[in-house]
Formats: sequence, C-alpha cells, structure tokens
Amino acid sequence: MKDDHDKEVLASLKKYVALVEEDLYQPKPRYLDAFFFPNEKNVDRIVQYLSKATKSLKICVFNITNDRLANAIADAHKRGVQVRLISDDECMHNPGSDVSWLSSQGVPIRTDDNEQNHMHNKFAIIDDTHLITGSFNWTVQAGKSNQENVLVVDNPYYIEKYNTEFENLWKGFAANSVKPEVREEQAAKTIQTAWRGKQANKKGGV
Repeated sequence: MKDDHDKEVLASLKKYVALVEEDLYQPKPRYLDAFFFPNEKNVDRIVQYLSKATKSLKICVFNITNDRLANAIADAHKRGVQVRLISDDECMHNPGSDVSWLSSQGVPIRTDDNEQNHMHNKFAIIDDTHLITGSFNWTVQAGKSNQENVLVVDNPYYIEKYNTEFENLWKGFAANSVKPEVREEQAAKTIQTAWRGKQANKKGGV
C-alpha cells in the first residue's frame, strides 16, 4: 500500500512540475496598456502606436471616419510599411468614411461580402509585436462621445490568434478588394448624373 501511495504522490508531483515548467516557458507579455473613451487625447495615443509601425500594419475595423487615424494609416503606407485594411462593406459607403480615400492612397483594402451581416471587428496588429483591440470604433463619434475601451498587448499568444483571424478574413474577402479606379468611375457617373439633372431642370424651367 505504501508503494502505491508513493507512486501516486510522485505522479502528482511530476504533473505539478510539468505545469510549472509549461508556465515558465510560456512567453510573458512585456507590455500592457489600456485606455478609455470618450477622450480625444486617447485617439492621439492610437495614432502614436500606428506611427511606430516599421514593417507591417494589419487593421481590421468596422468603420473609419476619424481623419487622424486615417492619416496615420496613410502615412505608414507612404513610409514603406506593408499596410492591409479590412472593413465593413456598408460602412465604407457611409458619409465621412475614410476607407475609399485610403484606397486612393494605395492602401490595399478588402471588405466583407455579406449585406445581411457586418464585419464588426476592431483590432490592429503592429509589426507582429503589438496588438490593439477593444470596443473602440475608429470614428469621430467614438473618440468624442462614446464609452469605449482599448487594450494594447505584446503577448505572442494573442497576436498569433489575431493574425490567424486576419489572414483568414483577408483570404475570404479576396473577391471584395476595394479598387480606386472603380470608385472614381462611380464618382464620375454620380457627378455626371447630377449635372444632367440640373441641365434638365433648367430646360424645364424649374
């Protein structure tokens, strides 16, 4: 009986040691940050994080109407950072959306392809070393008025998870790349239609 008891104790100790070793060898986050909204200064904090990107910037957000954030994305692209953006297909057509403008700046953009559902994520991965996530929509309203939160971590486990999700979405939305030339053509048609409408009104004496 004593031998059996000793074996059980030894087995338990081995399991405990294995758990401790596993925990010790797990990469630990070296950096954590959290901030909240409404707070205009915290929008600038996100801009600062985006400005630190030197290699890659993967952004997956429901909507972008905040010009400061849009400018930070465009600036990253201009300085040679590999930028990719995923957004919602409906929101990109909303008044004030910066998605089409970013596409015109050369930023590769894809949207979801389901009108019944939304691409509602809000996260960004900077250089595969830092993750920004939370409830914060990248909009003027969210920075000025909404109760929102943002968490910034450098934990490799979570970065890998979010990277996998981003790549899956990017691949899944391949057919929905935002093309600047298409957008410009649509804009030209809209202007032309409006002009013709005005001319028709003039002829009709309206």
